[in-house]
Amino acid sequence: MTLNPALAAMGPMGLVATSAANTVYSIVKDLNSGISIETSSPAPVDAVPDALKDALVDTDLGERALHGVFYTHSRFQPLIRHVKGVREMMRRHGGGNVPASAADSHSIFMILPLRMSYNAVQLDMTHAREELMKKADESYAAMDRINLDKEQNEVMVLQDRVDRLTRSDSVDARRLRSQLAHHQQRIEAYEVHGTAAERLVRESRRLRDLSQLVWMKNFRIQAVEQVNGIKGKTAAGLHGKGSMVVTTKPMHGGIGVAVQFDWHEDNLFGHSYDWHGRLDIGCGLDGTPALVNGSGKFYERFRQNLAVE
Repeated sequence: MTLNPALAAMGPMGLVATSAANTVYSIVKDLNSGISIETSSPAPVDAVPDALKDALVDTDLGERALHGVFYTHSRFQPLIRHVKGVREMMRRHGGGNVPASAADSHSIFMILPLRMSYNAVQLDMTHAREELMKKADESYAAMDRINLDKEQNEVMVLQDRVDRLTRSDSVDARRLRSQLAHHQQRIEAYEVHGTAAERLVRESRRLRDLSQLVWMKNFRIQAVEQVNGIKGKTAAGLHGKGSMVVTTKPMHGGIGVAVQFDWHEDNLFGHSYDWHGRLDIGCGLDGTPALVNGSGKFYERFRQNLAVE
């Protein structure tokens, strides 16, 4: 599945699509700075059950989105805030409107505003249910071709004859065991077809009950110019590289999207840092996106300035 983002204008930040399988956000500024973020996923990113992957859209409720900010900082600001030149450089390239918890005691090196969006849709279950019932009918037909009572009687008779054999390695013994195995396999086939048919019928009924739910289709990620007035920035001398991997994930009441984020950066002071995290994004009954869960700094910082569109 391929992430298919609509790439937004970002002022000094440029975005470059590299291939159908990946999208790389390249943020290049002066003062020897550079950032790249690769986003990849299975394609297209549709958070729907497997049985509905080819279902037609019955109602498109429009595009919905979550906005948030990821930022990085260093904890040695108290050591450099009074150094002439460095202080002014950090103010010009690392300051601005940032979360208060970071601005109070940290130097901000990178601010990445993000928009994660999808189309909220209701799906037509008709074709999917018809396909499930067609397969169920095929399994029922296969069951009808097997006379279960006859097969069970044959097994009883053959098993009794095998048990009464005096020589288990004789030609008659091998023939009887082969016949017994054949009839046992027929019984097993009957049970397998029956189990499959029941499962398909249950799945068809489940889809009927899900007909009013809203699903997420064409999930995509954009780097944007700002979120809640917080603009994207990179500090002087910052070099960073990250990745976002998007996958679907079962969630309570449906299927959502998980975004795994991993980030590494090196700054002009010779310090290296790593940040990680995960966002779990779900869709409400009215199509509204929700940050359901998550972990790590990516999750903590994204939700600090979370906005729903």
